[in-house]
Amino acid sequence: MPDAFFVLGILAIVASVPITAILTYHQRKMAEIIHRSGEPQLAGEIANLRGDIAQLKQLVHQQMIALDSSTNSSRPPVEVPLQKRLEQI
Repeated sequence: MPDAFFVLGILAIVASVPITAILTYHQRKMAEIIHRSGEPQLAGEIANLRGDIAQLKQLVHQQMIALDSSTNSSRPPVEVPLQKRLEQI
């Protein structure tokens, strides 16, 4: 009985070596493809996203200032103006 387990263990090790080699080769090739073709495209997309975020942030700040100006006419002024609070962000 122990001989059967020994034989099965040897067969499992022998079968796992080529499978591991195939998977490692595939992983290496995929990493090369991703790093070679994705970098310039990602840099452009990141720059576009940063620009969009800056525009959205500016728009939100303008809307907050306009909203604060319209609501401040009916109540006393706050200690720290909204513009100064936005500059701290």
